[in-house]
Parts: sequence; structure tokens; C-alpha cells
Amino acid sequence: MNFKSRESAKKLRGGYYTPPPIADFLSHWALEHQPQRVLEPSCGDGHFLQAIFEQINSGNRTAPAFIDAVEIIPQEAQKADLVADSLRKFTTEVKVVNDDFFNWFESVNGNKWDAIIGNPPYIRYQYFETEQRDKAKAIFKQANTSFSKRTNAWVPFVIASIMHLAPNGRLAMVVPSEIMHIQHANGLRLFLEQEMQLITIIHFREIVFPETLQGVVLLLGIKKERSNFAPLPNKKNTLQLSLFEFEDRQQADLQIIDLNDWEDLQNLKLTRQKLHQKPPAWNGNWMLALLDDEELAILDCVQENKKVFSFEDIAEVDIGIVTGANKFFVVNDSTLSQYQMSHIAAPMLAKSELIKGISYTNTDHESNRLAGKDVHFLSFPNKPVDELPSKMRDYIEFGELQSLHTRYKCRIRTPWYVVPYVWVSGVGLLKRCHRFPRLVLNKLGAYSTDTAYRIKMKSGYENQAKNLVFSFLNSLTFLYAELLGRHYGGGVLELVPSEIEKLQIPLVSASDEQFLQVDEMIREEVDLETLLDYTDTVILEYGIGLSKKQIETIRLAHKKLMLRRLRVNN
Repeated sequence: MNFKSRESAKKLRGGYYTPPPIADFLSHWALEHQPQRVLEPSCGDGHFLQAIFEQINSGNRTAPAFIDAVEIIPQEAQKADLVADSLRKFTTEVKVVNDDFFNWFESVNGNKWDAIIGNPPYIRYQYFETEQRDKAKAIFKQANTSFSKRTNAWVPFVIASIMHLAPNGRLAMVVPSEIMHIQHANGLRLFLEQEMQLITIIHFREIVFPETLQGVVLLLGIKKERSNFAPLPNKKNTLQLSLFEFEDRQQADLQIIDLNDWEDLQNLKLTRQKLHQKPPAWNGNWMLALLDDEELAILDCVQENKKVFSFEDIAEVDIGIVTGANKFFVVNDSTLSQYQMSHIAAPMLAKSELIKGISYTNTDHESNRLAGKDVHFLSFPNKPVDELPSKMRDYIEFGELQSLHTRYKCRIRTPWYVVPYVWVSGVGLLKRCHRFPRLVLNKLGAYSTDTAYRIKMKSGYENQAKNLVFSFLNSLTFLYAELLGRHYGGGVLELVPSEIEKLQIPLVSASDEQFLQVDEMIREEVDLETLLDYTDTVILEYGIGLSKKQIETIRLAHKKLMLRRLRVNN
């Protein structure tokens, strides 16, 4: 967990300024319809004001009558005001306000702007001041949009901007690429679908802000002529498709454009891309917009296959053991010996690098142990410290010297060194992955930290653990993982329990020979194409009866999304 005290001042204010080519592109597009009133809700030192000036000064665009700019940092607002002087020469009235945007937002009442442009700050809700939290929540409420404490400042910034955009007005912003998939932005996606005529997402394969490792996209939207702030029903991110059933109200048309880097903006022509004959009702599932009509139709068809199950029909997902201090509670042979704690140690999976295949056995554990890896979980007796052996007391005191007992997860339990909710699951799922997610059959019966989820088979499926682990490895399930999971700048794919539950599993019976063959292939790190050549044939073709053509389409769709996540040009 990150704490506010550990973050830099720059990160706490979310100030990462936009590269000039991006500011120029957004300004050029936002000013195209000759807006009279322009708003920049987080202007920083005036990057976008400078871009607007250059568009007007070059003769590419007409000067608006009014520009309003808001900036919370006084020194930055002063810099922006100096930039604004150049715009005032065009008889444009420019007001640069030094204020918190959420506070300023309350004062503008029903004001509308023809264009709103900018790069809203990226600040976690947990880092907001109390007053900011209240004002941000009020924005969600006013928009009748779902709120989550996992939100980030950029989300209410965008919502407030949409509410204050005039009919047919243009929204042009730099936002995190997680707008496509993160759960806490689902309400925003629904709100955008309802309020906008056309939404364009421009995605860069290269990282725009290397210091953040946060992928970003350009969000372009044209507002409808009428709106009522009553978002479409939130059907959650289930991907239970029925994709071609339309809602009563017309939703926004959505297009996604992938570019290598911002230099490609120079040659970009923003014409409507016809990936879909009729735009489906997205209902917040924007990752689906990356698939074409044929791919969507096959997913819709697979939903009707009786041999395909939702993960939640087969098994339950729970987080791994939360120790609060893994380095203290998970140790190697040397530490066990030094503090004479072998009698309280149990096998533990603490890191994904320790798991080589789709099973974890005593042989794997011994190999890791002999290599000096941290593979022993310390299950301390639930006794006062003065009743414990002296060497064990020394180790606990060693932990307290590091202030481990003051960490949140440790200090809320008594005694702090006794970890609760400890149980072993027969199957684990690694929380994060690079190439593809995988389940692990826990043959040893090892405990697992919160780097992996604990999977418990449901009633009626108790004897299906091996089949579930094997059946997970196919292009269909991998495609759903890409559609449902969240992505990070370095290409990491992460799945949380609510997303895992919605994965589609073509459940087949695997022989011991088939299971061992796939286990060995993964241990040998065969390329993904070779692995799927085998598993797709066994699981998707012979197992659930898909045609070779359907499998090829699903497989190419998965590859397309995986390479996009990894920022590789397909």
C-alpha cells in the first residue's frame, strides 16, 4: 500500500505537464468549430494557453472571445497569467483563477463553455483533503453517476467538465489509459456514452510520461444537443454480451485509434473509422470497441455454448494471506535456523517467480528452499511475547525495531505477529502477469500471500480443480482476461476477484498426460503460439466444439489485445 507521507509533492498535486505536440493537437481540434468560450480547468503554467495562442497566431484558428483557466498552485497560476497576456492581444478576455477546481466549480453554477481542454491531475482519492473529497463526491451526485473511493481526481474533473460543456461543445483532454477498463471509471464511461455524440480515444504505444509509468490516451468528445444527467443503467463490467440490443436512448458512437507515439499526431486525419456496421450498446465496456463485428458476434455465440461457464459458477475467489509484512513473515532456511523457528514454519508461496508451471509440488518447494528462497511462512503461537522462546522473542523484537507492528494491517490485530484468516486452497491464481494469466494446482498444500488469489471449488465441482487449471489455458479465456482486466504502463495485466469471476471458462476433462504435457511446456517457457496450438485444439475444438475458423478469430482477437497491452505494434 502507498502512503501519502511517502509520495513526492509533484505526485500529490498530480502535476505532469503535457508535451507541446499533444497540447497543439488538442487545441487545434478543440478550436475547429470556432468556440466563443473556452475553459482550461487545470492550466498549470499555461501549456495549453500557449498552444491556443500558437494556433491563433499562425492563422490556423480564430480567437475565442473568452478563456477561463483554473490552477491551484499560486506560482503556476502566475506563470499561466503571463502566457495569457499574449492571448489578450487578440482581444480575447482571459481570466486565470488561482483556486482548487472543485471549489471553483461550485461557484460557476450553470455556466457553459463551447470547448473544454486540458490535462486533469492524477491524484488518488485517498490523498484528497477532506474538503476536496466532499466536493468531488458532490460532483458525482450532481451527475447522478456512481462513486467509488478508489477514484482518482481526473474522473470528477472530466465529469464536471462534461456537465459544463455547451451543446455540440468539444471536450479535449489527456487522461490515463485506464479510462478504457478501470472499474472506478465505469460511471464516467456510461456518462460519456450518454452525453456525447462521438467519443474518440487516441492511444499511444509509447509512454508519454515515463516518470509515472502511466499510459495515457487523448479523450475527444462532441456533446449532444440535449442532455439530462441521467446516465444509462449501470450493467457492470460483466461482458454478458447481448451486444446488439440497443437502449431506448441513442448512445455515443465510440472509436479507438492506436498510434506509436505523439509524433504520429502530425499525420492523423480524424475521420470516422467503421469498425462496426452498427455501434453496439457498450454499457461501459469500452474494451469491446477494440473488436470488430465478426469477433463480437463469435463472443455472443460462445455465450450460448453449454460447455462454457463463468468462473464464478465453478469456483470462489478470495485474496491470499495478508501478513502486513511479507519480508518478516516469509523467510528462508537461514532465518529459520538463526532464530530456531522451524517448528512454526509451513510452506509458503510468496512470489510468482517461484512457480514455474501450472502445479506446485514438493519438488518445486525443495528446489526453491535449497536455492535460498523465502518459502517458509511463520505461524506464531497466539501467546503473549513473554511466553515465547527467547530466540522467537528476539525475532519479534527485530520486527518491532523496524516498526512493523505500527503498520496498519499489523496494528489492528492482537498480538500483531499472529496473522489471521490463514487457510490453504487447492488452486491459486497469480494476481499479475506479463504474457498470460494462469492457475496453479497446489499439490503441496502451500499457503500463499496476497500476490496470488486463493481459489475454492464450489459445490458440485470439488473434483474439478485439475480440469479448471488446465481449461484456463486457452485463447477464449485469455481474451476475456484482456477485456476485463486492468493494464499498467509496463504491460502488466492484473485481475481482481470481481473480474476473475466473469471470465469465461470452457471446462473440459484433462487426462493426467495432457495436464503434465502443458505443465512441462510452461516450465520450459515455450512460446505462447506453441502452447495455444495444443490447448486450443484440445479445449476449444475437441472440448467444446468450436470450428477452426471461430478459434482462429478468437485467437487473433486475443493476440491483438495482448500486443496492444504490451505496447507492441501488431
